[in-house]
Amino acid sequence: MLTEALCEAVAAERNLAVEADAPVHLDQQAAVEFGSITAAAYEGSAAVRAVYEAVTAGVEPTEHELAHYREMTTRPPSVVWHLTLPDGECEAAPETLPRALAEALRKSRRGEWVTVGTWTATLLSEEPSAPGPDTTATVHDAARRVAFTRWLDGERAARLTLVEGLEHPGDPAQPDNHHRH
Repeated sequence: MLTEALCEAVAAERNLAVEADAPVHLDQQAAVEFGSITAAAYEGSAAVRAVYEAVTAGVEPTEHELAHYREMTTRPPSVVWHLTLPDGECEAAPETLPRALAEALRKSRRGEWVTVGTWTATLLSEEPSAPGPDTTATVHDAARRVAFTRWLDGERAARLTLVEGLEHPGDPAQPDNHHRH
């Protein structure tokens, strides 16, 4: 409630258009990046969403952030094998197959049936795997959520004074935040 009230006040101060639209639903990544309280406020409050848009309008990830994310999430180039199995055709990366079967298929001629243990397959063809999607939008959205969360933390600290006894129960600054009284 405090996050929503704070954002309503900020929206009024900044003369932001707050559209009375339906609640939204964040994906799991966005909800985790926001944290449960901010995610709930964002989903249910048009004022929170309007302030989010205003506060994060100019936020862009740095080239370093983009490069780091790509480095951490890009898989090495691979190939996709088109296989025939006794019960139909499929596609698979060689590294996802049982090692002995993959080795036997590498040594076989195209179209030759190979049996290793209980596995039987024919390698029909192989092609390079498709490149991964462009992750710029993912990193951009994450950078905006981080910027908003930091801004919101600062605004809460500067503008809000909690009534004693009504603080958030998990606040580590509270003497009984573990409820051990």
